[in-house]
Amino acid sequence: MAVTLTANDVWAERRRRVAELRARQGFARQLLDFYGALLAVQEKAFQEAAAASPAAADLASYVAEVVVPSVVDVSLFAGPDRLRSEVIHRLETEHPLGMIERWIAGDEQPIVDRYLARAAVGPVLEALGAEARARCGGPRDARHCPACGGPPQLSYSASPMDDLATGPRFLACARCAASWGYPRLTCAGCGEDSSARLQIFSEHGTTSGERGSVVRGLPGDGAARRKDAVFPHMRIEACESCRRYILGIDLATDPAAVPLVDEMAAVPLDLYARERGFSKITTNLMGF
Repeated sequence: MAVTLTANDVWAERRRRVAELRARQGFARQLLDFYGALLAVQEKAFQEAAAASPAAADLASYVAEVVVPSVVDVSLFAGPDRLRSEVIHRLETEHPLGMIERWIAGDEQPIVDRYLARAAVGPVLEALGAEARARCGGPRDARHCPACGGPPQLSYSASPMDDLATGPRFLACARCAASWGYPRLTCAGCGEDSSARLQIFSEHGTTSGERGSVVRGLPGDGAARRKDAVFPHMRIEACESCRRYILGIDLATDPAAVPLVDEMAAVPLDLYARERGFSKITTNLMGF
């Protein structure tokens, strides 16, 4: 039976998973330390937005005034050197309100602007719900979030029910973290559904009906056996038609996984896909 998490549980689960991955994935420790610090800021922003309930029409100004300063502070305190310097430079020439408005509208942005806007807007959209999300720009189609029109950040498969061989597949939104159902063996970037054009890369190979190869050379021993894999529950879902990819998380293989956090720490898989000429449908909050 599926368990519905409360808002507090969601943030606690993210913190738990950061601590677990940090302990066993040394290559991602610095990134996870920063993300853990940012999570504390985002959780506070979520709680304050839920309590204040700002009007949907005031979403951008509320985020710029109330949330962005704390995101900037934690980025300057705990972020990598390059991010700190870029944040300082951008704030000398651009007001955060413009960054927020463009992210809400779905416009293209420089990486640092997108980072600040995503980090600040995300928890507020999670807190405020449907009316605020409806003000966001973007298509409401199968490949975009039905709530806010945002692009997919990752793919995940839920644990199977009853006698099903595999659980249903979902996409998770990069803007508001909502999820929606999406067909298996279908590209989340362009909708390609020909198995001849889709590739799966994972440490334990592919299953029946899938085309792809085994990922080797990741941190650890690089073995292609599930029990030795660094990411036994994750795979690269790539498309030859649009040359894009998304990371997929299988919750049946690792029920303790938190897709948003696990995807963030899977940098070696991102690098593997990019080395083969694929670009990510949507880079994550950390820019991978």
